Formats: sequence, C-alpha cells, structure tokens
Amino acid sequence: MSGSDSGYRIGVDVGGTFTDIVLFGHPAGDVSVAKVLNLHPDRAETVAEGIARLLERTGIRPDRLEAIGHGTTIATNAVIERKGAKTALITNDGFRDVLEIGRFARPERLIYRIHEDKPAPLVPRHLRLGVACRIDRNGEIVTELDESGLERAIAEISREAVESVAVCFLFSFLNPVHEERARSRLGNALPEIEIILSSDILREFREFPRSATTVFAAYVAPVLRSYIASLVERISRLGTRCPVHVFQSNGGVARPEVVMRNPALTLLSGPAGAVAGAVRLCDQIGRRDLVTMDMGGTSLDVSLICDAAAEVTTTREIDMFPVALPMLDIRTIGAGGGSVVRVDEVGRLKIGPDSVGAVPGPACYALGGDRATLTDTNLLMGLLDPETFADGAIRLDRGRAEEAVSGRIAAPLSVDVETAAAGVYGVATNQIAEAIGAMAIERGLDLRDFALVAFGGGGPLHAAAVARQLGILRVVVPRHPGLFSARGIAAADFSHDYVQSIVRPLADISMAEILSAIAGLAERAAADLDAERIGEERRALRPALDLRYVGQATEIAVPLGDGIGPSTVTLAEIAERFHRRHARLYSYMVPDEPIELVNARLRAVGRVDKPLPHRPMEAGPTPEAVGERNVRLPGADRARPVPVYRRDRLARGAGPAGPAIVEESSSSTLVLPEMETSVDRYGNFVVTLSPEGRPP
Repeated sequence: MSGSDSGYRIGVDVGGTFTDIVLFGHPAGDVSVAKVLNLHPDRAETVAEGIARLLERTGIRPDRLEAIGHGTTIATNAVIERKGAKTALITNDGFRDVLEIGRFARPERLIYRIHEDKPAPLVPRHLRLGVACRIDRNGEIVTELDESGLERAIAEISREAVESVAVCFLFSFLNPVHEERARSRLGNALPEIEIILSSDILREFREFPRSATTVFAAYVAPVLRSYIASLVERISRLGTRCPVHVFQSNGGVARPEVVMRNPALTLLSGPAGAVAGAVRLCDQIGRRDLVTMDMGGTSLDVSLICDAAAEVTTTREIDMFPVALPMLDIRTIGAGGGSVVRVDEVGRLKIGPDSVGAVPGPACYALGGDRATLTDTNLLMGLLDPETFADGAIRLDRGRAEEAVSGRIAAPLSVDVETAAAGVYGVATNQIAEAIGAMAIERGLDLRDFALVAFGGGGPLHAAAVARQLGILRVVVPRHPGLFSARGIAAADFSHDYVQSIVRPLADISMAEILSAIAGLAERAAADLDAERIGEERRALRPALDLRYVGQATEIAVPLGDGIGPSTVTLAEIAERFHRRHARLYSYMVPDEPIELVNARLRAVGRVDKPLPHRPMEAGPTPEAVGERNVRLPGADRARPVPVYRRDRLARGAGPAGPAIVEESSSSTLVLPEMETSVDRYGNFVVTLSPEGRPP
C-alpha cells in the first residue's frame, strides 16, 4: 500500500443501510465514488458489486488496483444481534462467573431501573469452564495447570459443538505459559475451532475487562473470518489480486491475518473511518480543533479532534460489557436517516435507537416499510429531492412518507404533517447537540473554539442548526460527504496498539526498566509490520505510560514522544507531564502525591502514501440556482421557496447566502438564513454563522 503512479486504491465502508465505495487515483488525487443500497443479505456480495460498478464506470482495469481498505460493522452487529459463534470460556477454577458479576457499580443506565436485568454474557454459564491453575501477581507459578481438568473442559467443548474458545487465566498478562499450553492442547484436540488467548488480546490487569474483551474477540472471530474469506473470494473474481486491508477501531488498517489474532479490534471500525479522514482535513482547512458529525442511515456518530489528533479511549462498552482496547472515542446516538420516529405513551417525540435499515427501509423508499423515519420527515420538509436522493439509487415516494408520518406522528400530536416533520427535525437537532455538548463538558472544552465537520448522507442537512444551537461559528462539509468514511479508510495508515501492565510506584522504577518494557512491545510491533511489508523508513513508534495518583481507580495516558531509544525524558519530567494533563482533565493536580505507573503502551504506525485530496479548485463567481423548492425551515411556521444549487457547479470563493440548499450526489447541505458560505481551494464547502447568531 505504498502507492505508485499507476496504482489505484479503494476504500469501502459497509454501513447499516448503504455501502460506500471510494476510488483514489495516482498521482493527481482524482476521486470516483459509488453508493450501493444493502439489498444483499451477504454484505460481501454488495461490496463486490459496488467495486465492479465503480471499475466499469471509470474504465479502470482490476489489475491496476493497489489495495482495498475495508471498514465494516459486521463484528458489532454480530454482538448486538447475538449472531456470533457458539463460544466457550476457559478460566481459573472458581472464576467462571467474572463475566456475570462484572463491576461492583451498577451500570449507569440501570441505576434507577432496579427491575431490569443486565444483558446476558455472550458465553452462557454452562460453557464457562474452570480449570485449576494459578499464577501470582509477580508472574510466578503457584499452581501448575491441571492437565486432567483441561482434558475434561476440552471434552465438554467437543460435546457442545463449540465454534470458538476464549482462554483467560489470572495474571496471564505477566506470564502466559498456562494459556499457551491450553491453546496447544485445544488445537491438537479440536483443530477446526478458533482459540483466542487473553495474553494475545490484552496484556493488561483488571480481570473483568480483560475477560470480556477476550470473549468479544472469540465470539466474532468465526463470523469475521468467514466474511473476510467470502469478501476476498468475491473480489478475486473481478480479476484483482490486490490485498484487502481491514480497518480497525483505532483508526488504522491491518492485514486480515493480523486482525484475526485480535478480532475485537474491528468492533467499531466503520465510524472510525470518517474520524481518521477528518484528522487529515485539519491541514486543509487550517483548523486543529474539530467536532465531527456523521449521520448515516442507521445512526449518528460524533467525536472530538483536539490539536489535530482524534480522542482515544479504552473504556468503550458494548451491551454494558467493556472492550478495553484503544479505540477512537466516538459517541453513537439513534439519529440516523433510518431511525424510527414515534410518539411515546406520554406524548413525547422519540427518535431511535432502532432503525429500519435498508430493507424494508423508510416508508418513502417504497420497499415495504411503513414506519416513520428521519428520512421521511426530511423529505416532507422539502429538504430532499426525491429524484436525486443517494445519487438516484432509489426514488423517494412522498405519498408513502406522508401516510407514515400522518398516522404515527401527526395524528397522535394533533398537528398537520408538515408541523410534525419540523418538530422531528427540532428533536433531532437537540439530541445531536446534547451528545456533542456532553463530550465537550467532560473534557472542559469550549465548543466556540471548534469547527463542526459534517458528513454522512444526512449530516450536512442538520449541521447548521446544530452549530447554531452550540454556538459554533463554522461548519465544514467536505467533498463527497456521504462517502467520507470510505475516503478516510482508503487513505488510512497501518496502526497497531500494544500494552503491558506493570503496576508499580513511579518512584520505585527506573527509566531503563520502562524502556525495556517498551522495547518488548516494539518487538511485537516489528513482527506485525514485517508481516504487512512496511519498510523501516515508513514506521513510527509512539510510546506512552498510563499513570495515576496512588489510590485512584483510573489512569491517564502520558505520551513519551516518538521512538524507543535512549530517552532524554526523565522520570521527573514524566511526572510533571502527568500533573499537567491531570489538571487539564480534572481541573486540579496534587504535585506532592505519589504517582503509580500502571501500563506501558506503544502505538506502531506504518505510513502509506497519501493521495492528493483533489485538484485545487479554480476561482469563479457563484452560479445561478438550478431551481427552488418549498422548504419548511427549522423554527419557521410555514414553508417558503428556497433556492437549490448544485455543488459540482460551485467554484472556489464566495458561495450562495442562506437560506439555500446545496445538493450533490451523496448528500445535501442546508444553509439557514443569515449564514454565509464559501468554497476553499480543496473544494470543502464552508458555512459561516454570524457571532450574533450564537445562543446567549
């Protein structure tokens, strides 16, 4: 994936409703796009169909493809829908209920729902098997692995026709010998099953997150392996032999054989592609602090980019079970185009979290759906053109949308259809603004210092209203916003994260010991980058330490700088960095309090050539509108004529003033009254709000 003058690179984002495909060409950075409705139950078939369509349209031979980057929600959906593999867990005797017990604290959403149970673990109790063995907190063997007990567990796994096994022993992150022995015996006895070790997945303390993450990986491993095999086979039929790189939740790609060692890395890979693309956008637009807003067909994702770097977290959960792997910090709410709109039992408008997906889809798709969705209400407000929606992939039926919204929304609220649609738009705006505001408040950030980047098929339709509510003065809509995630995936670097728990007072450890631990992680990184054929000149290693004040339950990652050689950073300087980061996050620091080292971390990056974003735009006057539509603008009491412009006709420089709708093949942008617009040299569409329009 190093790039060449004759090669082309494809990015694929498989969403809940559409599959987006972007093709980059060298050396001029030309971009071609395709958007395919997910009508095939087998998503691999949809991907192959979309790539074939794109190659035919552009006249590019399949053998000229250099690489395909692929992001998908298949692993996440397998967990949420409970459609993963039949999985067993082998752990220490007496510890099989760690998954069931979880944390002492009750999950936040269940604090006041005392009659509601937590979701069941992915592994039922009868398949959580205990084997006698014990390693202590220093990594020393206290009790050897009970071979006869392991044989009984293997026999039970065979009888139950288990497809995948997670192995998680106490303190295996310090000494994996018992897990490796269990894998050897399992592999010999049952060579057809997947075997996932916690020491391969997460060399970190805290038993519940490590167990849950390992089980996630085992649960999705057969599903992911089958999908990747099907995808590679279908793509090869097109006549291409280029590698398929799987996009991960940390914002980078990896070869399938590397990903399959830790399938949990793909659990949130789809939404991360757009955030990776937004980071690249920082240099183009001259802003280092961004809010991203990605509205797709099934959900809406928001994230923060600070100082041109995406926020990363290791505390994500799926179904209340932790996934303790570094992931881009993306918050998801049920406000996608296909999110179901309803009136609840007390007369409140509710949007999501359930979605109608591509089939049967929103009522206006005329594919059998009869439930009102955000797409239906946007159509009734006049925000969408029924003929050009999704590049003409489907013609929208206004009559069916009216029928769904009238019966399910307008009638229960005793209002007309147009007012009901406008009310839904307002509720969606509030939900999105609340999600973004919560992320900023948690980090002590002032959103007035940020620009809002909107993408996805529906993001640009809602961005101006959200920005106005949050007091953000600039909205940026990149080119091809409906396929922005696929663009980010196509240009993503290889990226891998490694961790090793240490858990010692910082005062009791030397810098040499820290560097030795990081060097051990670097050996693992080198093996993965070697497998991906990344040259030494393209590699970057970014070590960090997780630190906390003694007695704290959570830690803060403190970067050490690039490289792992003899460091000029002293322990005193590391401590000072920790104090400052603690003060920024929590508004206080305690310089005299002892600090504890928890984990050594390493991110390994294999850089790939980045194609030019686009040919620089030529300057020119604002073109005439191509027409106008009656639109019920947010906050207005009736519809009014609003001019409609084609984005591909806009030149560099000043654009149309609001109110206006700017349409393109993958999305439409709503510009509200008293807002100004412009197009920069890269083709990004910029909407500027006046300071007077900020909320008090």
